[in-house]
Amino acid sequence: MKKFLVSILFLAMFLPVASSQLPDVSNPGWGLGWEVEEDEVLMVLDDTIQFETVLKFWIDNTRPLPSDYEIDAEITYPSKCTDGDNSFSIDVESKVNVGANTNETFEIKISGNGYGNPIGDVQTLCPTSEVFSLELSVNDLIVAGQAGDGSKTIEQDLRFSPIYSLSTEFVGTDNWNLVDDIKSGTSEFVEVIIRNQGNSIDSLVDPNFNFRYCPQMDYSINEGSTGGNANPEESWNLMIELSASSSHPDKKCELIFSVVSGGGGFTHVEVLEFNVDAIDVKEQNEELEEEEASDTSGLDSKSSTLPAISSLMCIFTVLISSFFRRELQ
Repeated sequence: MKKFLVSILFLAMFLPVASSQLPDVSNPGWGLGWEVEEDEVLMVLDDTIQFETVLKFWIDNTRPLPSDYEIDAEITYPSKCTDGDNSFSIDVESKVNVGANTNETFEIKISGNGYGNPIGDVQTLCPTSEVFSLELSVNDLIVAGQAGDGSKTIEQDLRFSPIYSLSTEFVGTDNWNLVDDIKSGTSEFVEVIIRNQGNSIDSLVDPNFNFRYCPQMDYSINEGSTGGNANPEESWNLMIELSASSSHPDKKCELIFSVVSGGGGFTHVEVLEFNVDAIDVKEQNEELEEEEASDTSGLDSKSSTLPAISSLMCIFTVLISSFFRRELQ
């Protein structure tokens, strides 16, 4: 009996020590975070409007035992960039194991294109003003036969890097269809539309019109302006009057429009080809020749009638003389 009591006392003394040495797996004992904390991450677009962005995150397991974690990532798309054909590809490990008392870093790779929702049949870029939201969830799985403590979530805002692009379109008017020749001594009107086809606000710097091959051509801006800023898919509209001098010869001409993108710093150039027809000068020459020919024929006509008049006078004089002679006789 004494031996039994001593055994119980002995176990009672060492039981707390033994239980205190067992790992407390119920303690969360892990953390989650981004390797670099940023308010926003830029998804850098290349020349083909494609991107690949890599984000790094860490899982810190402070438990004395290895732990398994399940990873899930989801992106919320902004209203102007929700086209299903342009959804991103997300590459991340779905399940990882982190050793005891270990902090490990993992990657999530996001790739896709920078296009937004189309406008009609026109494919547009997703504006830089639109913000994407990435949500990364990590779920703590069973550890040493016990259920984990649930999941943790971190978020990151994303937006596209700016792309600057301009396009210029020469549009015919009721006055001119861009195909017919411009006659010398006349003027024609053409509409010039400069569109912001990038994904960011842009402005125009040093806009310039000049003529190639035709120094006698001139222009004036009758309506519109190239000042101010334009949002993506907005435009600057001008009405240009092209004037050909009256002495302009038959010539193939080029109107060259150049402008610098305020955001991108590059020079954009567009060329309009047209012909000048000197038909008015020819017609004037033909009219002068006709007038000269008419004057000459008139003089010839007058001169040709003079002999006829002289003959009549002579006959009349002879008749009068004969009459008076008879009277005198």
